Amino acid sequence: MQPDPSSISLGEASRPKTAMEGTASNRSLERGLAILRCFKPGLGALGNAEIVERTGLPKATVSRLTKTLVNSGFLRREPTTNAFKLSFSVLSLAHAVMLDSRVAHEALPLMEQFGVEKSVNVGLSTADGLDMVYLHVVHGDPERHFSRIEPGHRKAIEANAIGRAYLGGLSVDQYQKTLEQIKARHESGWPEIAQQIDLARRQVESLGYCARTWDHGTQSVAMPLVLHEGAFVINVSFSTKVYSAEAVAAELAPRLLEIGVEIKRRCRQ
Repeated sequence: MQPDPSSISLGEASRPKTAMEGTASNRSLERGLAILRCFKPGLGALGNAEIVERTGLPKATVSRLTKTLVNSGFLRREPTTNAFKLSFSVLSLAHAVMLDSRVAHEALPLMEQFGVEKSVNVGLSTADGLDMVYLHVVHGDPERHFSRIEPGHRKAIEANAIGRAYLGGLSVDQYQKTLEQIKARHESGWPEIAQQIDLARRQVESLGYCARTWDHGTQSVAMPLVLHEGAFVINVSFSTKVYSAEAVAAELAPRLLEIGVEIKRRCRQ
C-alpha cells in the first residue's frame, strides 16, 4: 500500500535516497553544475572573472570547466566578448523535465483556470539549494506586467512567500539545518529575517499557507505541496488594491487550498 504523500515531510520528499548517497561526490561535476547555476534569467552573458566571483572557484578551474561546458554543448561563447551564455540544449532539458512531470501535468490546468477566473498570477515552484525556482507561471493579472516573473526565475528561499512556505513544511531537524545554511549568507539583519520565517512556519502549520506583502502593493499567498515526485509550492499573487485582506481569507486562500488538495488527489491516482 502506497503511503499518503501528505504524511511525508517536505524535507524527505525533496531529497530522495539514491544508491550513491553517502559516497564521495564528483568534485568536477559539482563545480561544473555550480557554474551552470550562475546563469539566471535576465542576467546576460558572464565572463570567467564573473563566474569566479559568483562561485568562489579558482580561476584556472573555471577556465578549464567553461571550456569543457562549451565543448559539451551546455555553454556557448559570445564571439565579440568571449563571455558565456547557456546553450540552447539546456532548454531541451527543461522541457523534458516539465513534460515528464506528473505534478506539472495535473497542476497547470488548475492554475490556468484559477488565474483567469480571479485575474491573479499563479505560480508553481520548487527548491534548488537555497533558492526557489519557478517552474510555471500563469499571468492572469493584466495590471501587473511590470513585475512579470517567468519560468526559470530564481528567488532566495528566505525572501518571499514561496520560499517561506517551503520552509514551513520541513521537518523540525531539516528546518533547523536549512536555517543555519541561510543564516551563513546574512552578515546582518538575520534576527528579523528569522522571526519572519518563524511566523510563516506557524502560519503554514495553522492555516496551510503563508503570506507576504510587498511595498509596491503586491501580496503573495503560498502553500507547500508534498508529493512522491518531490516538494513543490503553489502560490497566488495579486494587487492589494483589488483584493482586501477579507477577500483573500474568504476567496483566494480557500481556493488555493482546494487546488492543492486536488493536485495531491490526482497525483495519488
